Amino acid sequence: MIKMAPCEGLVPEANAEEKSQTHNGLITNVSSGKFKDRPACFDVGITTVGWLKGKRIDDDIGPYWRVHNKLYDLTDFAKIHPGGKEWITMTKGTDITEAFESSHISLTAEKILSKYFVKDIDTPRNSPYTFHEDGFFRTLKRKVRPVLEKIGQGPSRQMLLMQDMLFIGFIGLTICASVIDSKLLVIFAGIVLAMNIMCAHNFFHQRDSFRMYYWDFSLLTSYDWRISHGLSHHLFTNTRYDLEIVALEPVYVFLPKPGKNFLQRYLAQVYQVVIAPTAFYIELIKRIYIVVTGQTPLRPENLLPLLELVVMCGLSSSVATGIRLWLILHAACSSWFSTIGVLVAHHHPQIYHEGDKFRENPDWGLCQLDAVRDRIEVKGNLFLVATTFGDHSLHHLLPTVDHSKLDALYPAFFETCHEFNIPFEFLSQWELARGTYQQLARNKPNPNPPGYKDKHD
Repeated sequence: MIKMAPCEGLVPEANAEEKSQTHNGLITNVSSGKFKDRPACFDVGITTVGWLKGKRIDDDIGPYWRVHNKLYDLTDFAKIHPGGKEWITMTKGTDITEAFESSHISLTAEKILSKYFVKDIDTPRNSPYTFHEDGFFRTLKRKVRPVLEKIGQGPSRQMLLMQDMLFIGFIGLTICASVIDSKLLVIFAGIVLAMNIMCAHNFFHQRDSFRMYYWDFSLLTSYDWRISHGLSHHLFTNTRYDLEIVALEPVYVFLPKPGKNFLQRYLAQVYQVVIAPTAFYIELIKRIYIVVTGQTPLRPENLLPLLELVVMCGLSSSVATGIRLWLILHAACSSWFSTIGVLVAHHHPQIYHEGDKFRENPDWGLCQLDAVRDRIEVKGNLFLVATTFGDHSLHHLLPTVDHSKLDALYPAFFETCHEFNIPFEFLSQWELARGTYQQLARNKPNPNPPGYKDKHD
């Protein structure tokens, strides 16, 4: 068994809260902020629409975009943003510091940003995270920058081929299953669809492309997941601002809350058998509700599952058979995706969950490492990395870098870990899976912050 303690032995930087540094015109921190005791989204609604509305209320910056201690008007920039217009328009009125820092590795974005400056702001950010120039995260970016300048950060030909073949495989299996009315084949098609969308998750983190819409052939939507996953989970991992934590409650309570009941602590692995195949249908019902109530418009890609249903009904021996196969397809997809998504990266008693003692040095990169673990079994295998959320630490730190390029960044990553005295290691899949249920059972916060090491060790 391979133990992992990625932040033990960390030597904290001197009083991160009092430092203020300037880089390309950006002061990379003002007085250290903190999360709201109760995010506004808890009152507005635990949905992607509610999360964005709540964040606008909490950040309270008017019609602008905040990066560190400056406000910008990116209205005119949205239509020429290289990553796509939606990343800009959906975040209007919010603090995008974490998104800006993690999405842009080159220095070009900081130079462009200065053109849209409106004014300085001196109120503390609604976030405890820091981005000091000599901190872990910005040091890592400096080290990976020359590597990515040589190899690029976009998808390799192998990644593109793999993604397209998974999609073609899903389409082919679905057609065959419909024609011969095969439940077994449609289950297999659902598993391939799950692999397809896990691979496509790599693409919706990047600039707009047609491959990001492979995700929408499931009952999930790439637009919503850019919010719940890209802006919420990735930037505020395992905190009350992480929709992938709070939206699961009270069914799955991963935070170490003293009030957890017996069912929540010990029987999740039992009712998961029911939850996993129905999770995507629950998301579909939620999306139908927010569309019907006018909270969000119907998007063209939202109709792709309906198109699947029509085609399957047309190819099957009867409409009833087509509907049954479609339901099985998405139940299989939901089961595979949900099970892997819960078990592979973020939940273990060693992993930080809000309620645990917060680290002394709140560098955003270090806080990401506190909340993520990697599996040794998938290391170096691009197919497994892309279809089971592998290389997850690097992916969280550098989400816009394609999965096919992450392996080349390990030398720079390990060098940075060594520089900051972080002994990074990998967990086994079994230990991480077991730790997920141990975390669900945990109702007492860790009293020591990440990086704590006994003086006698």
